[in-house]
Amino acid sequence: MYYYIEDKEVRTELRIACEEIILNVQKSFLRDYFTFEFKLIGSGETRLITQNGDTGEFDLDYNFILQKDKRGLISKPQRIKELFIQAFNEVNPKLGFKPANNSKSVITSRLVRNNRLYFSFDVAILCEGNNGNYFKIIYDKQSGIYLWNEVKSSRGYQEKMAVLKQKGKWLEIKEVYLKKKNMYLRNHDERSSFSILLETLNELCDRYGIRV
Repeated sequence: MYYYIEDKEVRTELRIACEEIILNVQKSFLRDYFTFEFKLIGSGETRLITQNGDTGEFDLDYNFILQKDKRGLISKPQRIKELFIQAFNEVNPKLGFKPANNSKSVITSRLVRNNRLYFSFDVAILCEGNNGNYFKIIYDKQSGIYLWNEVKSSRGYQEKMAVLKQKGKWLEIKEVYLKKKNMYLRNHDERSSFSILLETLNELCDRYGIRV
């Protein structure tokens, strides 16, 4: 069962460790290919960091949002993801992390201490479409095909978060988000944290008649 990490020092330690890797990836050879911004799921709110049980893994998920495509690779999602994996594999060992793992929709980096997995974090690669929704690189292992998959109802999600918080709904966001994460965990549904956050924000915006 997921619960929130309330210890500020632990949250800060986890975030610093992840973002040291990410900042080095930004400064790697990738700077000749792309510029991108990164966001911790929850619009930077460290209070959305969860853990599965008292001894389970911490759950940190980042979105990399591509901004400038310097080599015209946007139509080649496989090449894009391979470049990011290569960058992680150059950076990770220098900071004690294992080589990056390529899964369906994310790149996972793992930190091992004393021969035990201490924590891991996931990174999804996105770009913003002409319709305002985000598109995410998906890898179908069975077919070996990479593609840009539209993330439905993702348009304006940061604005939705901001408006809900302005209206005093932050605690409700946390409550609904955690409830949904645990529901999908019980159902063995490996839904991403970003998808759960979008579902939460859209549900609450509908509930309170918020249009963004």
